[in-house]
Parts: sequence; structure tokens; C-alpha cells
Amino acid sequence: MQSAPTMPLADVIVPTEVSSWPPGPAWWLLAATLLVLIIAAVLVYRRRQQHLRAKRHALELAQQQTALGLHQLLKRLCKHYYGAQVSALTGQRWALTLSQLSGLTFHAEELTALYKGDAVQNAMQNAEQDELAHKLKQALVQFKTKETLDV
Repeated sequence: MQSAPTMPLADVIVPTEVSSWPPGPAWWLLAATLLVLIIAAVLVYRRRQQHLRAKRHALELAQQQTALGLHQLLKRLCKHYYGAQVSALTGQRWALTLSQLSGLTFHAEELTALYKGDAVQNAMQNAEQDELAHKLKQALVQFKTKETLDV
């Protein structure tokens, strides 16, 4: 038997490593999705901050207000968020609207007593005024800015 002639073989060439750049299409899609989510989150955050700016300003002003001033701040907030029609309400309808927007219970008598003459103001005890002022401050804190109202 004859042996086959040996052919010279070339050395084995090891392939080079695959480069990680440019990334594949899935990575580009993931990066684009993350970028869109981050931009959307920033826009939602800024819009919410702008929406609540009036309420934050009212809370800053509330620190040095009396019960009458707090009530006027609540009226201004209602006008800003719900329009002039809601802020123009008086009596029992205003008390019900304020109760709905704050989650507290208000009565028309306690709110109208704020606007009566000095004789009535003097008749109101300081404890009642302080209690009403505290209640109105709490109403400012709990004020709902996106409530649907049936006015």
C-alpha cells in the first residue's frame, strides 16, 4: 500500500473577538424606550408641579392668616381650580362644596359668621375662632385640586 502524500497544512487561524460596538438593534430599541420613559416622567412631574403651584402658594400664605384670610384663600383656590362659578357660591351650597373639596365638615353658619359685623365677631369666642382657623388650615392642606363637582 502506498501512503498518501502529505500535504502541507496551513496553521489554524483563530477568529478575532467580536466587537461590542455598534450594539445590536435590540439594545438601540431598549435605549430609545428608556429615553422616552425618562422624558415622559420629567414632563409629567413638571406638569404636576405647575398644577399644584397655586395650592403651594396658598399654603405659604396661610401661615400668617386669620380665619377670615384663610377662608378667602380657599375661595381663591376654588376660583383658580374650579372657576368663578364655584367660588361665587354662598351659604349651604358653599359649605357643601368646601366639605366635598376638603373632606372636612363645614356648616354655613360658621362660615357666614366670619363676614358679619364686629358685634358678632366679638361675640365669637377666641377658642371658636382658633378652632375655625385650624379647621380652615386643615381644609387648605387637604384641598382636592382635581375633584369633579356638581354645581
